Amino acid sequence: MKLTSVIRWGLAPGLFVGLTGLLWAHGDKAWPVPKEAAARKNPVSAGHESLAQGKSLYEKNCASCHGPEGKADGPMAAHLLEKPSDFTDAHMMGEMTDGGIFWKMSEGRGPMPSFKKLLSERDRWILVNYLKTLAHPQHADSHESHGHGAAKHDEHSGQHKE
Repeated sequence: MKLTSVIRWGLAPGLFVGLTGLLWAHGDKAWPVPKEAAARKNPVSAGHESLAQGKSLYEKNCASCHGPEGKADGPMAAHLLEKPSDFTDAHMMGEMTDGGIFWKMSEGRGPMPSFKKLLSERDRWILVNYLKTLAHPQHADSHESHGHGAAKHDEHSGQHKE
């Protein structure tokens, strides 16, 4: 076996995992969203068409790490030192604004790329709508199309808020 083959197939996977670990070393730290970014309102309504488009975008761009249902169990997740976000965590998702989710996916962090240049602004807002449904899949069909994005669920009262 040639030395280049040994390096390519023996060291490359280790390098990938090692570099991912270095990039994600700050993963336990808070990831604060600037106030103005968190306050941004979703201009895309969370209707059936938006959610269907969001699901397609999610499957193509997010499921490999975050898993097919958003449970942070995608095939790439096992190779990351820090587990990806679990979008089915209703408490976590309930605390995040549409603007905050949009900002984080736009900026990226660690092994998660910045989607600013990978997806259009509209597609990122559509993806926000879909991500919000993963925490409450039973409510995915009940979002009203008012242009406010996905409804937020109030964990304490059990009611939805716009």
